[in-house]
Amino acid sequence: MFLKYKTYLALVIILSFADSWSILLFFLSPILGYLIGGFPTAYIISKLVAGIDPREFGSGSVSTRNTIRAAGLWPWGGIVFSVDITKGIFACTIIEYLLAPLTSLSAGYTEYYVILGAIAAVAGHCWMPYLKFQGGKGLGTYVGLLFYVYWPTIIVWPFLTLFLMIKTTGFAGYGSCWSTLYVPPFWYFVDLLTEALGLVDLPLAFWPHAFFTDGTMGWSFILLYGLGMHIVLTLRHLPEFQRIKRGEAQVWKSLKRTEMLK
Repeated sequence: MFLKYKTYLALVIILSFADSWSILLFFLSPILGYLIGGFPTAYIISKLVAGIDPREFGSGSVSTRNTIRAAGLWPWGGIVFSVDITKGIFACTIIEYLLAPLTSLSAGYTEYYVILGAIAAVAGHCWMPYLKFQGGKGLGTYVGLLFYVYWPTIIVWPFLTLFLMIKTTGFAGYGSCWSTLYVPPFWYFVDLLTEALGLVDLPLAFWPHAFFTDGTMGWSFILLYGLGMHIVLTLRHLPEFQRIKRGEAQVWKSLKRTEMLK
């Protein structure tokens, strides 16, 4: 009991010397990201259009691919993919532009709020709180967040993820998890290169969110964002990796639509 009161007293002291809203945002950001990222777009569309629960159909994943299997590519598959991409962007936009400015310390912590919200949004898509923690593979929401942080990433991401990893291994899960490792260092390298060449004013060098343009903050962003995303997507793909080990997983022989929707 005494320890409980000591903990409470310590919390009061900390809040009295700091901006309490800035501390609270470390908890609110991931909660908001998780709840928005967990919006079950594929489930709603599949149920309304085809009367099918994606958890009990096809791959069992609440995802764009399973929606296409159940309701067709256009417009329903396109709608699900668009909304899934937008979920993470929407969550991080609220955090960065509406919530973070309310604290006087936002200039130093905004990137961390966004990191927490982004990782939680992908986790929400993987383990949706509205569907008893069943969900998709997190890829759509993750792609949207790549665009949010630095949009030119979308130019190289399909090649390095789909064509390189999936073409060489035949497994989609490997490509998703691999991309979480190379993307943050790629951001940092391009940022350093554009600064060194004096190209920061060119459209392709435009950084909508310069979270890592200095040394210390740069590497902390890379480690937190990259490692957080890697852990979330790897945990979500563990069942697939186990099927790969047992020789039961689907091997993509090509990137044709018919092959990808098997």
